[in-house]
Amino acid sequence: MKKLLLIAAMAALTLGASAEGYKIEKVWTLNAPSIFTTTNDVRQGFGMNGKFYIHNKADQLVYEIDENGLTGVTFEGGTNCGISRDEAGNIIVSNAGFGSTAWIEATFKVINPQTGEVNLYTVPEESGLTGRCDFFGFAKGNLLEDGELYLTAGTPDNSIFTDGIARILITGGEVNIDNCYLATCDGLNTNTSTVINYYSDINGEDALLFAYRSGHPSKLLADGDDFTRKALVLPNKGSCNGVYPIVWDGKELYIYPTLPNYFDGWAVSEAGTVDEPATPIVTVPATVSANPNGIQCNWLNAEADADGITIYQYVPGGQISVYRLTKEESTATNVYILGEVNDKGWAANDGVLMDYDAENNVYTATVTLDGRGESGENYFSFTTELANDNDDGGWAYIQPFRFGAVSEGDFWFSNNMSGWPLGLTYENAQAFRVMGGEYKLTLSLENMKLTIENLSVSHLRGDVNNSGDVKIDDVTALIDYLLSGNDSNIIWINADCNMSGDIKIDDVTSLIDFLLSGAWNN
Repeated sequence: MKKLLLIAAMAALTLGASAEGYKIEKVWTLNAPSIFTTTNDVRQGFGMNGKFYIHNKADQLVYEIDENGLTGVTFEGGTNCGISRDEAGNIIVSNAGFGSTAWIEATFKVINPQTGEVNLYTVPEESGLTGRCDFFGFAKGNLLEDGELYLTAGTPDNSIFTDGIARILITGGEVNIDNCYLATCDGLNTNTSTVINYYSDINGEDALLFAYRSGHPSKLLADGDDFTRKALVLPNKGSCNGVYPIVWDGKELYIYPTLPNYFDGWAVSEAGTVDEPATPIVTVPATVSANPNGIQCNWLNAEADADGITIYQYVPGGQISVYRLTKEESTATNVYILGEVNDKGWAANDGVLMDYDAENNVYTATVTLDGRGESGENYFSFTTELANDNDDGGWAYIQPFRFGAVSEGDFWFSNNMSGWPLGLTYENAQAFRVMGGEYKLTLSLENMKLTIENLSVSHLRGDVNNSGDVKIDDVTALIDYLLSGNDSNIIWINADCNMSGDIKIDDVTSLIDFLLSGAWNN
C-alpha cells in the first residue's frame, strides 16, 4: 500500500463533486487488458491491496493486475465468471456451470493468493440448497477455515425464490451440510443479477447488502436464523451491478454506480429515504459516452484505513481504476474556551473546543454558564493551545497562546452588548465576566473580534429596548442613550439602525423613517 499511497499523493486530479471536507483522487487507471475484451467471459472482478483480480472463464484463470498491467501472476480458476473474496483476503471463484446450469450445484473454489492453498467446495444437489454462482458477493470470515458465503437461491429450472438466501457455512475447511440452509426475508426483489455482500455495519452488527441490478439495494439484519429487510435509497443510483458497503469516518457508506445507466460514473453516499434523500459525499462523473459492456456491470469495492478509503473500480470492457477518498486537512487553528463554561473550571489543560466555520472563517460555540460566581457570573477567555503536553499543566505554558478581552481588568459583559463585536488581544488578556445563561460565541481570529449573543435577548434591528418589536418607544430609548450615555436600557446591535457600526443621531433618523414607511432604507 505504501507504493499506492505515494502514487496517490503525486496524481491528484479534479474528479467531479466532493462534499465539504472530503477529497477524491484518481490513483491510477488502465484500459482493460486485451485478453478481457470478450466481456461475457470476464463479467466480474475486484480489488484488494492495490491490485485487481479478474476471473476469465474462457481459459479458467484468475489474473492479477496492478498499475502496470498484468503482473504475470495467475491462479487456476473455474468454469464460471463469479469472483470475490472473504474477510481474510482469500479469493473465491465460481466453478459451477454458466447460465441456467449455475443452479444445479453451488460449487466454488477458495484460493489463498499468498500461499496458493486451494479448497473446492460443493453443496450437493440432494441437500436441496442451490445458489446462483455466476456472480459472488463478499463473504464472512475465512472460507479456507470457518466462514459463510451468501447466494441468491433458486431451482434447477432457473426460477427464483423471491425471499430466499442460500447460507453456505464452512466449518473446519468443510461444507457444514447440517447448518447450510435457505434463509427467508420478506420483501426482497431478486433476479439473476443479485449480489449479496457481507459487512459489519456502523453498530458493529453483522449485516448483508442485498443489491440487484435494476433497483435500490436492501440492508439485511439477522432475525433469528432468517433476516429482516431495510430498504436503502441511494441518490442518483443507476441500474448497474456493483454496490458496495463500507464504514468509515463514523458513517455507513455505500459506493455505487450512478446515472446515466450502464456507463462508468459512481458515487459515495450514506443511504437516505424517498422523503429524506441523502447527499453524496463524492460524485465521480462518467468518462465514457456509451455503455462499455452489454452485461450492465460497474463493480466497485473498497478498503478503509485510518487515513481514508481506497476504492477499486472494474468496468468489464472498459477500465480498471483505483481512487483514494480522504478527508481534507483543515487549515484552521484549534480554539478552546478556557474557564467556567459547560460545567468546566479554570484549567490550563482543559477547555471547550470551538467549531470552525470554514465558509465564514469564524469559530463558534453555544455554551451554558451556570452563574456560579457570587454575583451570578462566570468567567472565560480563549487559547489556541492547551497545556496537555506540559508536565506541570501550568499557565505559563499556554501564555503565548491565550487571549481575551481588551481591558485593564476582567471585562463585564452586559446584555446591551449582545451580538456587538468586542475586541480581543493576546497582550495582557483579560477574562470576560458574564452572567449565567445560554450564549452563542462567534470568534474571528482574522480581526480579533468576539460576539457574545445572549440567547434570551432579541436581536431585532430597531428593537432598541429589547421589547420584542419595534415601536416609538425605541426612538425614545435611543434618544435617551445619545443624550445621557447610559446604555443600560438598550441593545447596541439593535440600536445601530443604519448598520454603520456605531450609534449616532443618524440611527434615530433611520428608525423614524422605518416606523413611518415600514421598510429600512438600507
